[in-house]
Amino acid sequence: MADLKESMDIFRRIKEDAYKACRPIQATFELTPRCALNCKMCYVHLHPEEIPTCGRGRELTAEEWIEMGRQAQDAGVFSLCITGGDPVLHPEFEKIWKALSGMGFYITLQTNAYSITDKLEQLFYEYPPQEAKITLYGSNNDVYRDVCRVENGFSRVNEGIQRLRKLKIPIQLVTTFVKQNIEDRSSILKYAMVNRYRWYYSTSCYPSLRGSSTDARECALSVYDLGCTKDVSKEWNEKPFIRKDKKPCEYCSIYRTGYDITWDGYMRFCLFLDEPQIDVFNGSFEENWMTLQLYSESISWPKKCYSCPVQDRCRKCIASLACNNGGIGKVEETYCEDMRLLLNSIK
Repeated sequence: MADLKESMDIFRRIKEDAYKACRPIQATFELTPRCALNCKMCYVHLHPEEIPTCGRGRELTAEEWIEMGRQAQDAGVFSLCITGGDPVLHPEFEKIWKALSGMGFYITLQTNAYSITDKLEQLFYEYPPQEAKITLYGSNNDVYRDVCRVENGFSRVNEGIQRLRKLKIPIQLVTTFVKQNIEDRSSILKYAMVNRYRWYYSTSCYPSLRGSSTDARECALSVYDLGCTKDVSKEWNEKPFIRKDKKPCEYCSIYRTGYDITWDGYMRFCLFLDEPQIDVFNGSFEENWMTLQLYSESISWPKKCYSCPVQDRCRKCIASLACNNGGIGKVEETYCEDMRLLLNSIK
């Protein structure tokens, strides 16, 4: 416990220094939009035949991702998350993984564990991630059929998890609760506890701005579905969250300290968003990093938010607001009406 606290204190100090200097220490590489699952709420998943119709129209190659790794290394990044889609489905994943693993990053593999094969098990034995963050959508095959629209989903995922566990790779489970799996929450919790895995969950489920054909609105939960309306209303009213002196991007955990690279090669501060379009092949890393910072500083809430009487109690981030309203700078009146209704639920 003391070692963990000491490590957390060290990271906190490093992040504080990086924040002051506006230097990146963390990055996420979204290798691919490919995924063997077909979840209704996914904001990024594309079928292979859809890839040429979105963004740049192709995934970055292994050599291009390796160059992104070199740039991150030179910039001082030490924490690197490899995600997707499911990153292991990138056609050149093995080559990318071996190269990035040799660059000295603290690497987190973010996967659904559905496609962990014998070959990948051997790869992770030779080049293990420091941790694996695994999305878990249910505790049985029926729930996986409803949420992810695949057969034998839980069986495959559990097998993949056990492969990583056998390699003694630290595992954290992550669950997004939607209408199709909320009734399975106790069993998911039991699975995590029995196996002694760290478990994080959320109900964050946003419509896609990035071309995915899935539709989160079909399955997203609300506080009304969860039966916690009055509790949420009370907390939000008593603990105002939004401050007039803070910019929208200041609420992001990687503000001034991190960045993301999309599967088709754009630098952003949030993978939920479809902007800015900072092409990693135009300009140097330093130029692109500074462009990202200038863009982040320039973002404001929608104009009407600044005159709204509940602006400080309206819980939102720039991504949740944009995804639910069609883009940055937009907010629909229906969204505002729903927020006012929620905040007035205890009155």
